[in-house]
Amino acid sequence: MTIDANGLQPDSFSTIYDNLANQFKAIYGIDINLAQDTADGQQLGIYSNVVYDLQTAIARLYNSFDPDLAEGHELDKILKLLATTRRPSTKSTVDIDVTVDTNVVIPAGYTIKDVNNQEWQTIQSHTLAVGANTVTFESVAWGAVEAQPSTINKFVSVLTEVVSVNNPSKAIVGQNEETDIQLRKRRNKLIGYNAQSLISSMLGKLLKLSNVLDVVIYENDTDVQDTAKNIAPHTIWIVVDGGAVADIAKVIATDKAVGCGLKGTISETYIETFTRADGSTRTHYHPIKFDRPVQKDIFIKFDVKKRVVTDIIDQTAIIDELIKLKFNIAQNITATELYSNIYAGGSNFIASNLQLSVDGSTWVTDLLSAGYADKFNIISSNIAITEI
Repeated sequence: MTIDANGLQPDSFSTIYDNLANQFKAIYGIDINLAQDTADGQQLGIYSNVVYDLQTAIARLYNSFDPDLAEGHELDKILKLLATTRRPSTKSTVDIDVTVDTNVVIPAGYTIKDVNNQEWQTIQSHTLAVGANTVTFESVAWGAVEAQPSTINKFVSVLTEVVSVNNPSKAIVGQNEETDIQLRKRRNKLIGYNAQSLISSMLGKLLKLSNVLDVVIYENDTDVQDTAKNIAPHTIWIVVDGGAVADIAKVIATDKAVGCGLKGTISETYIETFTRADGSTRTHYHPIKFDRPVQKDIFIKFDVKKRVVTDIIDQTAIIDELIKLKFNIAQNITATELYSNIYAGGSNFIASNLQLSVDGSTWVTDLLSAGYADKFNIISSNIAITEI
């Protein structure tokens, strides 16, 4: 084991074994029999395992002080320094257009259901004005509860003031417990929470909100239109994956610069109340806009060939490994990177001719580029494996 400018490097098992074997020979003579079926050979193996296990434990302890190397509970402990924790499994969320004919307060737990009889409920109470209102609902069940656009439109709870409910966009599917890799990526973004930049600070605060999975913020601080992103001058464009509309609006309202414009199709008003010196109050209304990511279920196709003719290729295992992949907003996909997940589903085949598509008709073999608000998803029904 060595410790130098590059950190701590434990020895490999073979190095430990060879070093101990040389010491045995130095003590008992070069002709000592260290074969595995001898007492001395077995003793050498025991000592080698003990030293290897100790070095591995020391290396894990050493790495546990580095958030980029720590794993499991050690990584959880480091996150306490950022006053955050690993995200547990979550419920699916969806923005619902709730149309009412009279001003009404809908309570937390107000429940509706989709065409598959999956129930969705409000996370908190909401005061709704006459007309259409955007309200965030969550699934009653935990995990990956899916809902396509315009499928959540049935009532469970009954309020006579509510005329109709509908989801214009698909639900944001709930997630499993955050992995170490996902946690490290989020930690790197959270570092901006106390940054001097307004954008970095807002990004960090949005990421800390409950059920927010990812955020991107684009800024046009020039006097001319950003034609590539379609952002007006002196305007920011915020795309938030997950989280309640009301919570997101509050962060944006309290963190954005004065006079800064906002782009987005999701509209919400954050109401701020000020208390005057005489005790009376004044209300200020902040109109807020932001966007949700454009969820795009990509298509994947590739060939597999058995290494041995009599082998059976487990295509289900391959598909299960591919759908584990999660992508951030605006994250491109390099086709060759998917091979590691394909081979995680088995090693008795050779995969080739991997192609990706966003529409199932135009295919690429190198890079699948995401739009500024796109979020790629991999679903099992869009994976085609051809055995050759």
